[in-house]
Amino acid sequence: MQPYRRIPIPIEKEIQDKINELLFADIIEEVHEPSSWISPIVPILKDNGEARLCIDMRRANTAILKENHPLPCMDHLLPKIRKAQYFSKLDIKNAFHQIELHPNSRHLTTFITSSGLYRYKRLMFGVTCAPELFQKILEKMLIKCDGVINFIDDILICGSSEEEHDTRLEKVLKTLKENNVLLNEDKCIYKVQKVNFLGHELTPGGVKPLPKYMKSIKEFRVPNTVEELQSFLGLVNYINKWIPNLATMTEPLKELLRLKLGKKASITQYWTRNQDKAFLSLKETLTGIETLGYYDVKDKTQVIADASPVGLGAVLVQIDCSGPRIIAYGNRTLTSCERKYSQTEKEALALVWAIEHFNTFLFGKEFDLITDHKPLEFLFSPKSRPCARVERWVLKLQAYCYNIKYKPGNTNIADPLSRLCKEVNSISEDKDYVNQIIQIAKPQAIRLKELTDHSEKDAEIQSVKRGIYHGEWDESVKKYKIFENELCFYENILLRGNRIVVPEKLKKQVLDAAHEGHPGIVAMKGRLRSKVWWPRIDKDAETMVKSCKGCTLVSLPNPPAAMKRRELPAEPWLDVAIDLLGPLPSHDYLLVVVDYYSRYKEIKFTKTITSTQMIKLLKEMFSRLGYPVSITADNGRQFVSEEFKDFCKECGIKLFSTVPYWPQMNGEVERQNRDILKRLKISQIERKDIKETLYEYLMMYNSTPHSVTGKSPSLL
Repeated sequence: MQPYRRIPIPIEKEIQDKINELLFADIIEEVHEPSSWISPIVPILKDNGEARLCIDMRRANTAILKENHPLPCMDHLLPKIRKAQYFSKLDIKNAFHQIELHPNSRHLTTFITSSGLYRYKRLMFGVTCAPELFQKILEKMLIKCDGVINFIDDILICGSSEEEHDTRLEKVLKTLKENNVLLNEDKCIYKVQKVNFLGHELTPGGVKPLPKYMKSIKEFRVPNTVEELQSFLGLVNYINKWIPNLATMTEPLKELLRLKLGKKASITQYWTRNQDKAFLSLKETLTGIETLGYYDVKDKTQVIADASPVGLGAVLVQIDCSGPRIIAYGNRTLTSCERKYSQTEKEALALVWAIEHFNTFLFGKEFDLITDHKPLEFLFSPKSRPCARVERWVLKLQAYCYNIKYKPGNTNIADPLSRLCKEVNSISEDKDYVNQIIQIAKPQAIRLKELTDHSEKDAEIQSVKRGIYHGEWDESVKKYKIFENELCFYENILLRGNRIVVPEKLKKQVLDAAHEGHPGIVAMKGRLRSKVWWPRIDKDAETMVKSCKGCTLVSLPNPPAAMKRRELPAEPWLDVAIDLLGPLPSHDYLLVVVDYYSRYKEIKFTKTITSTQMIKLLKEMFSRLGYPVSITADNGRQFVSEEFKDFCKECGIKLFSTVPYWPQMNGEVERQNRDILKRLKISQIERKDIKETLYEYLMMYNSTPHSVTGKSPSLL
């Protein structure tokens, strides 16, 4: 079970509308009983302003058994499409939602919202076993159709002639209709002679890999520094067994390394025609993907990704009995906005982009995700609570089955792909996403420009910025370092998750805005937590409410101070407690006297309860046992009268009166009264004389070892 995550108030309506839409479509149902598996929702805003409902299934996925149904590989699929002249490619609409979940499994998809618990009635995005399960169902459905192959929700129909293709397509469409499978007509392709499928381009002339997976290497620019040259040679050495005469080809480049220049030193002045020729020759060899082998779904697969200050790079590698082979490359430059990310965010973006770039090869298959940035092992784990930007990326990968692994940077062959890419500018979708979070989380009483200006001038926030980007954490901002993986910057505004970190000068303004309407401490904390954060925010909220004059006037009185245990007297009959109990049905009252040391108890019957009568009864008792040092009594008028006080003063006895309406202060005698009342009730039930019953009780009580002292009260 994962904790509930608060939804920003401005988009609560959009989320509820989305839930109502899914209820109406019979995709989800309301849950009215407790559930052991509850996942939180994480709202994602689309470019058009609509809210997308994402369920964080990372914890629940650990309890879901894998289907273990084999996914098809190209080696098995290629023989089925030989001699094909025409192709059609069908795409299933909302593929997973077309599979109904068994009622016994639905509880695993339970998610929590502000309006209660819901669960899916149909297969959903984010369940790790969904691709294998969908593949199995669709294969069984199309088993009687010839010339048809499918990979998850992509269906390929081929034929050696136009007539054969049309017949097969008609049969497939009929089968899908009989099984109520809906197609996404906008993405379907009918009767073409060239189609992309599973990372390959299929034509009547044969099969070849897609050019986009080789384009990255072809666009490599010339290295400018020693570090970039070393990075490029590292990639070359990784696949050295496929490059004949490697030592000869790389010799001109290695000459530059022998100059023993610094890593950041420029090599432009030493770059000659020989180096240029060697570089171009190696690039051409690297793009000879035909010599490296095709993708096989059965082989162990690795995605190696890396980020540099200017770009992202990724390599898809497969390993079989012959060793590793590169399947595809990929890289892209970072936008001007993305270059302002911290290095951790850049490395996280590299992993997400790499998986999406190689989606065709990875969806529905378990693979290793290799990074040279150690913190990502935790950030991509189910227990992490990353910042808003990274959280969005992590949720994108819910449908993939990957194991993230750390390897040192000197073994990362994706490094040159991230460093040698061409520098271009493009628009980042994450800029809009984080901007939407800023707009939602911004307190309505504060303008965005005001927030930006104060954040830029705030010394503490700027110190945090140096810590995030350069690792320089001052002592004054150590309290932020424990949340390092949740912090990010949008321009000059600091975010923790999807909440704004408020600069010092705006805290009072934010607290005043949150206290409008005079909410209590709990309600005010809730209002603040949904939008903003700063260290000790809860304490500041409490102080604000307690210092509010209006709230103080109408608040409940403060509870009494916690009681302190009374110290045990050093000797018997030093401290005694007295109390009156009654009236009884016989119109008698009982004067109960208890010794705090021995727990010895005496009971006196009386029909009058004046101070004179109390003094008379106590004198008889003190004539046998002596005067105590102190007496504790309640505020009965007979115990607070001048007559009783004078009696105590004459006898040298200190009189302690309890706090009004707080009988616990004289707890020992009150506890004894409870036992006496039990005996009185027993006497009434058994129709016995009250006095006889109490005398029997006193005899038993005073001669029985006490549970606290271990000895009888009479002995002590």
